[in-house]
Amino acid sequence: MKSVLVTGANGFIARHLAHTLSKEGWRVTGLSRRGEALPGFHAVHRAALGDSLAEVLAAGPFDALVHTANASGADEYRLNVDGTGRWLEEARAAGISLQIFLSSLSASAAAQADYGRAKYTLEQRVVALNEVVFALGVVVGNGGMFARMRRSLQGPVAPLLDGGRARLHVLGIDFLCDAIRDCIGARGEGLRGRVWRIHQPRSYSLREVLETIRRVHGLRCLLLPVPSLPILWLLTLSEKLSIGLPVTTTNIRGLRQSRYDAFASDFAHFGYPEQKLEALIERAGTAQPGRGGNGDDPDPGVE
Repeated sequence: MKSVLVTGANGFIARHLAHTLSKEGWRVTGLSRRGEALPGFHAVHRAALGDSLAEVLAAGPFDALVHTANASGADEYRLNVDGTGRWLEEARAAGISLQIFLSSLSASAAAQADYGRAKYTLEQRVVALNEVVFALGVVVGNGGMFARMRRSLQGPVAPLLDGGRARLHVLGIDFLCDAIRDCIGARGEGLRGRVWRIHQPRSYSLREVLETIRRVHGLRCLLLPVPSLPILWLLTLSEKLSIGLPVTTTNIRGLRQSRYDAFASDFAHFGYPEQKLEALIERAGTAQPGRGGNGDDPDPGVE
């Protein structure tokens, strides 16, 4: 029986991953800031980025460590780089033979948000250690950025940033979890030491994605084209006032940064068929695992 340690256990991706692995008889241990019991996890330990994992790692052994945790807010670059970096080194010292780091297409040394800069810095460290990096597009499922997009369509009017021209690169949550499972099963063979972009080959405009969500779920909201820069200013103010909204400044900065970029896809390497956008969205509406998040959820893809 394989034993896997997953950080950010309360997040959308981590919960789905635990569900996928535990169904196949794997032992899944989680780490989260709250340490509460979660479906699919054999145990969940309390740990935040910056804490030591020595006590948890001593309870191993673990075949693999999957990094999904992400800190947001004040000082997030340092927290993510130093915290995840510490866990990388502690896991290696404990003899964990495979580590998988979930990154984002927004990872860049010149990223407009701390999220993207931190992801880029950590990508370089993980590659140098000959571990595995998966850079994700928008993960279509019942959490993360996709769920925020769906919630934005619940009212009578929803903003369509920059006319919906931005390109989104998508992947299904089921595919992501299967790809991670396969990687662990193969001990990372053939995947180590590089960044893999695992989104479907075809990209969609933001308008296409929102219109498809609206059609699949029978929503009637009006899509109102608005420039993204004033929205970014308003979100910056709301975050200073601690007003929670469905999207964040990190989301908008990432969207503005890569709105017209074309990213090569490594999707075909993993051997799974591409799915139509409508099918992905229908599946996301019926999926059960992964509800929750509140900060442990990395929301990779658009930030």
